[in-house]
Amino acid sequence: MFIECSTQLTISDLNDVETKLGFNLPEELKEHYLQFNGGIPVKPCYYAQDIDLETEIAAFSSMKYKNSSTLLEESYLDFINRGALPKKYLPFANDWGGNLFCMDLETGNVVLIWMDLGEVTERCINFLSNSFETFINNLEKCEDECCEDA
Repeated sequence: MFIECSTQLTISDLNDVETKLGFNLPEELKEHYLQFNGGIPVKPCYYAQDIDLETEIAAFSSMKYKNSSTLLEESYLDFINRGALPKKYLPFANDWGGNLFCMDLETGNVVLIWMDLGEVTERCINFLSNSFETFINNLEKCEDECCEDA
């Protein structure tokens, strides 16, 4: 389901990340990260017909063991410390333009936050899914990859 993942996490690793963040990670996010620590989804595209949105995930952030440019926990703390992102949004992946796929820590929803629109307000946030698991399950192959199996 994911390629180019970082070192596999243990429960102890997740506990260390939670200590660094100062809160408990959502269970479905932890379950996913125990199986795939960051990486690139084999099916990287997400289509939301109701808002006429299609986007492609460049990479999921890894935790504890660096495999991408930043770790999930470092990225979150940096955004919060700079006041660039509300505390309730935990960024776990990005698209090719640097926009953030985030989990709403209060509701469990997955949203896409457009970082290139200036200060993060409601107009920058698109609802994608009511759960992390549903979001993952709705990832698809990108339409422009029609000829891979030829």
